[in-house]
Amino acid sequence: MDEIRPVSLNDIDEVARIAAMAYPGSNLLGTEGRQQFAERVKSTLENDPNVSYHGCYRDGQLVGIMKWYDFSMYVYGQSVLTGGIGTVAVDLLHKKEKVAKTMLHGFLAAYRERGIPLVSLYPFRVDFYKQMGFGTGSKIHQYKFKPASLPYTGKDQIVYVTKEDKEQVLACYQRVARQTHGMIKRTERDVDSLLNVPEKIVVGVRQEDKLTGYLAFQFESAHEENKIFNNIVAKELVYESREALAQLLSFLHSQADQIQRVVLNTADEDFHLLLSDPGNGTNRLLPSVYHESHVSGVGLMYRVIDVPGFFRQMSAHRFGAETVRLQLTVRDSFLPENSGTWLVQFTDGHARVVEEGQADAAVQLDISDFSSLVMGAVRFSKLHEYGLAELDDLRALPQLDRLFYTTKKPQSMTPF
Repeated sequence: MDEIRPVSLNDIDEVARIAAMAYPGSNLLGTEGRQQFAERVKSTLENDPNVSYHGCYRDGQLVGIMKWYDFSMYVYGQSVLTGGIGTVAVDLLHKKEKVAKTMLHGFLAAYRERGIPLVSLYPFRVDFYKQMGFGTGSKIHQYKFKPASLPYTGKDQIVYVTKEDKEQVLACYQRVARQTHGMIKRTERDVDSLLNVPEKIVVGVRQEDKLTGYLAFQFESAHEENKIFNNIVAKELVYESREALAQLLSFLHSQADQIQRVVLNTADEDFHLLLSDPGNGTNRLLPSVYHESHVSGVGLMYRVIDVPGFFRQMSAHRFGAETVRLQLTVRDSFLPENSGTWLVQFTDGHARVVEEGQADAAVQLDISDFSSLVMGAVRFSKLHEYGLAELDDLRALPQLDRLFYTTKKPQSMTPF
């Protein structure tokens, strides 16, 4: 009999052992690495009220672990409580025994019972979590460009940012997060992890004694046999205005004498327009003559675990400006209690679930695609074009496309 419950301080050594073997690339197998991880687990259990470790216990034995997060996420400008899950690890002796499935179901059921309709995770395998109902979010694009490719307008407001600036860094991030769909609120502990790493350098834009943007970065070697060939790897780029962005880009431009390339991960689909030479150094041409500018990856995934609860939570949000009554059928084989058919009335974009009435259109889709849709990661017309959403009346397609369209896809800077 499997039981999902919080781990105790007495379980920490087992938690560290299971994590070390499940993630051998994390250098936890050695005594020192495992001890440091165990200390971090202990600190989390004792000091962080928003994070917890849960385990799958089989006949009293810990066979799998996971880390649960309570996040305040800005969803279309509205701060809502959401759940996150990470560090999902199964004991090597119990692989292929559905331990991970049991843990994920326990996580989803627990957050649904708490009245939290939306959760997210970073997948170790996209297909594995898509089968569990998680929908893909926005893509991240990795650029590797020459610093001189950036525009230079001036960097007179650039300063070093230190631990003494923690409150201003947090305030700047929170102001940006409030305006950015999908961003997660941060705590002082989060900022400490940004400012307390010796190898990480942080510069910021100070305008009238206010921090309006910052860049955290590290150096990396760009040549095995040449120590003066280095890259800048941007860890975080946050800015409130075009003026702040211009200052930070000018700072990067000014490093061109010693830096070969800047490595930047961004959700911005138009970033290449900033660069005089967007090439990433591979010199590859895509047919017929398209210069490779970046690589892209799929990461953060979202899942709605309570369909009507999600619409209740988003009652203040306008899904477009459409007025339409939609019969919505969502399939959820992994969490059957979340399957069903609902009548959703959209009035000038505001949604509410109603008990009766004549539907203007009927839609059927899987919970993974529904989650991507309502988070704004994909257009309804694309789901329909790909055969992932069924619509009874094609005349309603343009209206539903406008209904769920968002100008900016969700983005997040929070790893977990």
